[in-house]
Amino acid sequence: MKKKHSEILPTGIPGLDDILQGGLTPGKMYLIAGSPGTGKTTFSLQFIAEGIRMGERCLYVAVGGGGVDLSAMAKASGISLDPDLFSLHTVEISGEIMLGPEQRIFHSAEMEPSGAMQDLLAEVKRVKPQRLVIDSLSDLRLLSEDLTSFRRLVLGLRQEFRGGEYTVLLTNNIGQSELDAHLETICHGVIRLEQIVLGYGPVRRRLLVVKLRAKAYRSGWHDFRIETDGIHVFPALIVGKHHWQKKKRALASSGSKQLDHLLGGGVDRGTTTAIIGASGTGKTTLANQCIVAAAKRGETVAVYLFEETEDSFRERAAGLGLSVDSFIDQGLVTLHQVDVAEFSTGEFSVMLLHEVEEQGVRTIVIDTLSGYLNAMSDEKYLFVQLHQLLTYLSHKEVTTFLTVEQHGIFGAETMGTSVSYLADAILLLRFFEHRGEIKRAISVVKKRRGAHEMTIREFTLSSEGISIGEPLVKMQGVLTGVPTLVA
Repeated sequence: MKKKHSEILPTGIPGLDDILQGGLTPGKMYLIAGSPGTGKTTFSLQFIAEGIRMGERCLYVAVGGGGVDLSAMAKASGISLDPDLFSLHTVEISGEIMLGPEQRIFHSAEMEPSGAMQDLLAEVKRVKPQRLVIDSLSDLRLLSEDLTSFRRLVLGLRQEFRGGEYTVLLTNNIGQSELDAHLETICHGVIRLEQIVLGYGPVRRRLLVVKLRAKAYRSGWHDFRIETDGIHVFPALIVGKHHWQKKKRALASSGSKQLDHLLGGGVDRGTTTAIIGASGTGKTTLANQCIVAAAKRGETVAVYLFEETEDSFRERAAGLGLSVDSFIDQGLVTLHQVDVAEFSTGEFSVMLLHEVEEQGVRTIVIDTLSGYLNAMSDEKYLFVQLHQLLTYLSHKEVTTFLTVEQHGIFGAETMGTSVSYLADAILLLRFFEHRGEIKRAISVVKKRRGAHEMTIREFTLSSEGISIGEPLVKMQGVLTGVPTLVA
């Protein structure tokens, strides 16, 4: 009696089954297309490993003698290819075929294809695999003299596997030829892998589900990374896919009565606050004030540092009377030093979602937004992705703080792309000159939920923390950096 397939066949690739809404439809033929180095063989190996884990018979067809490489990859990834469930079949390509048609004694149609394909099909019928991988069609094409004969060969394979007994994975080096379009047409589903080489740092990889017949999936590009244990996919965050319950407005104290007064009572929970100012105005310290206040309430906080080391952050916080060391020891505050050369937007989003969903984080600080922008490769859609992320955090009642760098000592030059529409509240910090001394000023220029104070106040930093003074009513032009006294 034949073992029936389940309705959904998991791929065994972390994150991909979420995109495929469970996995693949069993008994169908799928194409994994991509240029060399994008991870097609790694993808196939994980697909086979998941089958072995589920107790399914698996057959891997390595065209051109790739079986040795497969075994080495499996060993490096810690994958056990159980001989009771796994079989490897190698399709060798003779040296004469590699010489090309001009130097062959025999026509390739007289020698290789029929024998190689008969052996392959005989092995499939012998093993009766529930998961079958043929890696790769690009090498298998060498057995055919022309495009037409190769197309017949692929159609013959599809005809042999049409019964639905096998779930077939084909790999192919992607191109722009008519053959590639033909392969995508005859397969039940197509997943395209791509790698992007940046000017600096490691390559970025992403995948696209081109099609998946008779099954829902999450469209668009999704970032992925190849680690020692295989591929890890980071599904793109789409807020519209989630269902939310409307929450009542609630305020949280910043830990400073003066700052709460300036904000109209405190920080709204589930909102994004942008702290904007030039370098040295106290943006990170102001965010640190809110971190300590949240930790004192027993809330979990995650801080992402894009331009500062963890040691530097801790030392500076301690010097300003806002030490986070005890909260780190208690597990209430977590510092993440982000390597700007390593992360993609998808990977960063998944990291934040894990913190919120699994660790119960209620407050998030991104310091700084300019560092975040520099870390991500595709700036064309970066603000759209960031908007999706912040909207998700808002619905989850997570309070977010973004520190935003302004260029110029007095902050006269703003960022190239405005971030004001992303924030629910904006705190503006400025340097200003007064009687031969450089001072700091703070004001709230935006708050979507409720009223806020419209004054400009002096802002000072000391070993005892932050202090906000009285409104600067006797000065005109504080925000320009060079105010004048009002009579």
